[in-house]
Amino acid sequence: MNPWTYYLSGLNEEARAIVEHVLGTAMKIAPQAEPAMPYGVPGLKLNGKPLIAVAAHKHHYGVYPFSPDVIKGLKPWLGELETAEGTIRFPYGTKPPQRLIKEMLKLRTKEIS
Repeated sequence: MNPWTYYLSGLNEEARAIVEHVLGTAMKIAPQAEPAMPYGVPGLKLNGKPLIAVAAHKHHYGVYPFSPDVIKGLKPWLGELETAEGTIRFPYGTKPPQRLIKEMLKLRTKEIS
């Protein structure tokens, strides 16, 4: 059973679609990563360490690369998006570009390898 099943079943259609999109994109970019629930949200682990996760919230969804250094490295890609120490907040109705997810995974993989 996929570890994300229960979490996804509680989301509305829009939130579920965006979480599945981000994680599906990440899995294509990093096929060696494993589905997991780091910190209770759907994500991927690489070598037992959190790689990326996505959580749906009421007014936005968060993409978590689990690293303030990765967030700093992504600043040129983020434009006006709101960030916190290990989070990038996206408004519903937008999807992160594949190249952003790819860069995020590249930076995080380098950090945890």
